[in-house]
Amino acid sequence: MRKQETDSFLDIIQRIKDGDVLLRNKFIDDYKPFILKCVYKLVGNKDNLTQSDEYSIALMAFNEALDAYDSDKNIKFISFSKEIIRRRIIDYIRSTKKNNITIPFSYFSENDNNFEEEYLYDVSSDYCSYYDTKEEIKNLEHEMNKYKMTIEELINSSPKHRDTRVLCLNIAKIIAEDEALFRKFEEKKTLPYNELQKHVNLCRRTLEKNRKFIIAMVLVLKSDLDVLKKYIFDTIGR
Repeated sequence: MRKQETDSFLDIIQRIKDGDVLLRNKFIDDYKPFILKCVYKLVGNKDNLTQSDEYSIALMAFNEALDAYDSDKNIKFISFSKEIIRRRIIDYIRSTKKNNITIPFSYFSENDNNFEEEYLYDVSSDYCSYYDTKEEIKNLEHEMNKYKMTIEELINSSPKHRDTRVLCLNIAKIIAEDEALFRKFEEKKTLPYNELQKHVNLCRRTLEKNRKFIIAMVLVLKSDLDVLKKYIFDTIGR
């Protein structure tokens, strides 16, 4: 896996802020579908949207968001950049006296098989949620790296049966909610087997077999990764 894919989302943004021009250009290029979707939601079905002033302004606004973003403000970059894009386009609309603009949600022509259609034809899609999830996965993998784990390893080692996943999630909750257990978890960078066995009636072999999945669940539970938390509880259960 390429380094950009294994770095945390915040690490990538920091490298961009530090002057990595190539990474900045690639990052903006990767997020063009998201940027285009933001423009479409504000101005609607407009001819040659990617050639419009609004799209150019949105690209500049996204670039501005990269420079202005502060992770200490406790807001996700995607939400922050979306708001910057929205403000800059609204400012532009006001400055050109297009205050009466409407925001239609009609489909593009079926014959208009181009970049715009590919990303805007499905008006029910939510690219903000998609990129929120992408951002959270990068941040989760950054934390997992501290425990010598990767996303691929997590996927390959995840329990196949729902009952086992529920059991693992419950074990993760025990660790996350017990201050002493969680402290051991952080110190050892693995499951606190001896201490944990006092809380659950499971042999060490079973715990070791599901170690990576349990660790990942603990990291999500103790984080602000709200999209992943919702996904876990929706698919595994509360």
